[in-house]
Amino acid sequence: MSEIEGRLTMPAPKPLRLSGSQPFTQQPGVFIMIGERTNVAGSPKFALLVKEGRFEEAVSVARQQVENGANVLDICMDEGMIDGVAAMTRFLQLLASEPEVAKAPSWWTRRSGK
Repeated sequence: MSEIEGRLTMPAPKPLRLSGSQPFTQQPGVFIMIGERTNVAGSPKFALLVKEGRFEEAVSVARQQVENGANVLDICMDEGMIDGVAAMTRFLQLLASEPEVAKAPSWWTRRSGK
């Protein structure tokens, strides 16, 4: 902070920077679009694909989110009927092999403490 005419001023905030296979920098005043359809709690279609082990088709949901403008993918496999660790591992491996999808940063959420 610096002192100007007896007032303290805060430095300008730095932009949010995230990275998938390509960097993403949030521009000032622009909202981040979050693709939430790769969350089993947010998409019945995605949840069904994961439960049935149809991960290649589940990746197409992520692809559609990115094609429709998602800057970040919200990925969650936290559901009682799913082995979340195994499902997340398989899904992320497939996601990494898709260049157009892997360029988007993702965050992984988990509600359980295990």
